[in-house]
Amino acid sequence: MSTLLLTGIATADEFGACCLPDGSCTDLPDDLPVDGEALCDILQGTWLGTGTSCKTSACLDGACCFMEVECEPLLSQEDCESAGGVFLGELSTCENEGNYCRDDLGACCLDFQDCIEQVAPDDCSTIGGEFIGIDTTCNEDAPWCAILFGACCFGEYCLEQVEQYECEISGGTFWYGPCEEFTDVPECVASPRGACCVDGIDCETDVTELECDQMNGVYYGDDTTECPPTCAVNVFGACCLDEGCSYMPDYICLISEGTFLPGEDCNPDPCPTCNGDLDGDDTVDVNDLLMLLSAYGDDGSGDCDGDGDTDVNDVLSLINAWGDC
Repeated sequence: MSTLLLTGIATADEFGACCLPDGSCTDLPDDLPVDGEALCDILQGTWLGTGTSCKTSACLDGACCFMEVECEPLLSQEDCESAGGVFLGELSTCENEGNYCRDDLGACCLDFQDCIEQVAPDDCSTIGGEFIGIDTTCNEDAPWCAILFGACCFGEYCLEQVEQYECEISGGTFWYGPCEEFTDVPECVASPRGACCVDGIDCETDVTELECDQMNGVYYGDDTTECPPTCAVNVFGACCLDEGCSYMPDYICLISEGTFLPGEDCNPDPCPTCNGDLDGDDTVDVNDLLMLLSAYGDDGSGDCDGDGDTDVNDVLSLINAWGDC
C-alpha cells in the first residue's frame, strides 16, 4: 500500500490542511515524501486542498436539514442558514446526523425481538427488519416487537432485569415481574454452573453461563471447577511510561497506557527515548515514516503512541516528533 502512495519528494505547495474525522484540523508538513492528499486519505480525513492551512481554512462544511424532510450535504453554516435550513455541524453527514431529516421514516422490527425508530424503509429492509410504516413508533404501532426485561428463573436461582430472549436461550423461565413474584413454578430448572475467566486474569469458579456473559467473560462449560493456566497468569515485563520505565504486570501497564515489553526489565532501560524513531538512529525522518506506512493497519511494529497498533494516531505522533531527537 505504502509503495503506491510514495510518489517522490513533494514540494511545499503540494501540502495543505487536512480535516480529521474528529473535526480537528492538522497541517501536513512540507518536507515529507508523501503526497499531502494521499497522506490525508491514510488518516481518513478530508483534504482541504493544496496550499491550504488550518490558520486560513476551517473544517466548516456539513449537512443541512430543510423542513425536517430534505437533507443537503457539504454546505457551510452561512449558506445553509441563509437558505432557511438547519446546520447540523461541521463535517456532519446526511447519513448520520441528518438521518432524521427525511419524510419516510418509521419503526423497524428486527426478528420480533428488537424495535428501532426513525429508520427508512430501504435501511430497515437492508438490516433484515420489517418496516412498520411511515411516522410509526415502537410503543404505539409495534408494542409486540420490543425487548422485554424481567425475572429469569433457574430453579431456586433467579436473576432480575434479564432480557426475555437471553433468558430463554439460556434455559431459564421468563417472568415479566420481579423475582419475588416467581414462586411455585414447576417449569423452573436448576441452572448449571461452571468456571469463567474474566478479563483474562480473574477466574470465577461458580457462576452460570449467563452471569459469565454479563461479565464479558469466557465460560468453560457446565460443572467445570477451574480455568485453564492461561487465565490469572500475569506476564511481567518493562512498561514504558511518560515518566520512565517501570517493571510491572502486562495488564497494569495496559491500564496505565504504557508500552509493554514482555520479559524485559528496566536495567538497562529498554524504552525508546524518542517517539517515532522506529529505526533507532536518533532522528525521526523519512525512513521512520516509510517503516510506519509499511506496517499501517497490519501490526504494531509502527507503533509510536504505545497502544500496540499502527494507525492514524501513530502517523500524527511521528509527524509531531519530526527531526532530531
